[in-house]
Amino acid sequence: MTILIITLPAQALKSATQLDYVISRDGSALDIQSSAPWSLLPESARAAQVSQVVLVLPVQRLSWHQVQLPPGAARSARLRAVLEGLVEDQLLDDMADLHLALQTPLPAQGPTWLAACDKAWLSDCVREVEQAGFFVSALVPELAPPAAVAADADASAQLFAMDSPQGPQWVHCSSAGLTRWPLQAAALAALKPSEALPVWAEPAVAAQAEALLGRPLFLQTSAQRAMLASQGGWDLAQFGIVASRRGRNLRHIAQGLRHFSSAPRWRPVRWGLWAVLLVQVLGLNGYSYQQQALVNQERRAMQAAFTSTFPKVQAVVDAPVQMQREVDQLRQRSGQLAPDDAEVMLSALMQSANFAAVPTAVHYQNGELRVEGLQLAAPALADLTRALQARGYTLQAQGAALALRVGSRP
Repeated sequence: MTILIITLPAQALKSATQLDYVISRDGSALDIQSSAPWSLLPESARAAQVSQVVLVLPVQRLSWHQVQLPPGAARSARLRAVLEGLVEDQLLDDMADLHLALQTPLPAQGPTWLAACDKAWLSDCVREVEQAGFFVSALVPELAPPAAVAADADASAQLFAMDSPQGPQWVHCSSAGLTRWPLQAAALAALKPSEALPVWAEPAVAAQAEALLGRPLFLQTSAQRAMLASQGGWDLAQFGIVASRRGRNLRHIAQGLRHFSSAPRWRPVRWGLWAVLLVQVLGLNGYSYQQQALVNQERRAMQAAFTSTFPKVQAVVDAPVQMQREVDQLRQRSGQLAPDDAEVMLSALMQSANFAAVPTAVHYQNGELRVEGLQLAAPALADLTRALQARGYTLQAQGAALALRVGSRP
């Protein structure tokens, strides 16, 4: 199940917009990473036989807000209105112009994260992709705060050094939220990262970030980050912007298969399936061996019957053919006619139908009797063919001639 992962641009999606994309054939390994104008990307994706598309929303397009849902609000039909009431004081934009998406899956209790972005921009991007003939299976954030809200924000924090159209930047991601800073020493002074804080950097800004940080860091390309984002639990396709039903179903199936193949809780089931498969293979091999033994037994019995009937034959290569040859020789020595002799075949032909004409020519060669001058209508020819089949012969009409050979009885 090949997946195309596209990192959306911060601006509007147009035909000339340069997009970074990733193609994964199994949804877990990164097979192809590249960049191309949007006008050329669909052709490349079809060449790779892409079956579903995941859109990654860039960091600078999302804002994050921590909310506490009232009891029962998650199942309410007015959930969108409830969320607007919770965050309207934190946002400057008109709520009607924003797309909202809750953390998935929702925690059973406690605060949860709410993502917000420009609805018109996201709707246009999704529409462009679907008009190109793709099924959008999910909308995921490039980076998101940890799902669990910890008392210590540093416990699950990460720091990213990223390149962007606005210039290099630090992105600090923790249970306290997600913040962006210029890639400068002043930002580090404000963040005060601990020595244990994991720091990831894109290759383009790795040297600058390492010089500012004063210690080694981990390399992570934007393609690797997009791949990890597609495997996370987030799905921003909520409320007014919903991914296609087929795309979502494909993603759920792929996630289920990936979870089944790797999750420890399913390990006993996987072992059981392998055991059943092994038993089936062993059973088929045993059955095949038994059938082969029966075939060999029947072959030996046939050879024993042949050698006991014709003791002069020393080597048995093809018992049925050799037996037929010996029977024909016995018939010839005794003066009896065989079914493929010309006299017997001609007699069978003349007895099977009443011909109004007399054959103009009769030829016999290599067990085939050819009679010319007996033209028959289609119904009469069909009746004659059935009558000769009952006698063990096959008849073919070849123009004005009839060709007769010994064949199997019906």
